[in-house]
Amino acid sequence: MNATHNFYDINKFPKEYGIIVFPISIARAQNGTGQDPKQCLEYLYHFSPSKVSAPKIGLNVVYSDSLYLHSDLPAASLKERFSKIILAHKNALSRLLDKDRERFQIQHAFSYEVWNQLYLSYQGDFTSDFARFRKMYDADPLFQKYVAEDAKYAGRELDDNQTNFFLEEHLIVYSLSKRKISLPNEYIMGREEWVLVCYPGVPLKAQIYTMQMNPFNLNDQTNPYQNHWYDLESRRLTDMSKVDLEVYNYQYPN
Repeated sequence: MNATHNFYDINKFPKEYGIIVFPISIARAQNGTGQDPKQCLEYLYHFSPSKVSAPKIGLNVVYSDSLYLHSDLPAASLKERFSKIILAHKNALSRLLDKDRERFQIQHAFSYEVWNQLYLSYQGDFTSDFARFRKMYDADPLFQKYVAEDAKYAGRELDDNQTNFFLEEHLIVYSLSKRKISLPNEYIMGREEWVLVCYPGVPLKAQIYTMQMNPFNLNDQTNPYQNHWYDLESRRLTDMSKVDLEVYNYQYPN
């Protein structure tokens, strides 16, 4: 891997309109788990104002609630639990942003969505495309190998629910990066020319593999971040199309 070209922080965001996407893991949304409201605000402090070239950036917070329905637990209990977590997180983050209006003046640049809304904003039939993606996985031993290694790295048991969890997550990140999912943002109003997915942690091997295999042959040349992942913890931008998966081991080169 070439550290110079594959792993680095962002100097400045493009001057064109764009959207930063914060997918919020339900498991990490509460205090001290990596994506609680105060930590999200700290991530934003790293971006603003030092990396802002022009006031043309929106932030879409996406809560991954229905992704966790890949589970044998009762849907009703999951719904009640996740609704409380999402509402508490959204309200607390909104209050923090409002309190710091000197830095985050454009309040309507912040948008909040749940996972189900991404299905409706998907250009095409997400259900059929996910079924096709699952068939690709079932027929590809290397893809299966990377998912199994990811499960071990994450400390997850790889049953069918967990496999579908990983695969749906990877397909959504791929679709967001390729702008196959329209993101509602009152401030940007569909003018975005770039979208960047940001999450605390290194990209998983199967996510990198998904970007490299480009399962639906998408190419969004307008978006300079169409193959990228930004790690909010390490403050590193990864061009996943250039990562050598034969040597990548969930670590950045020194």
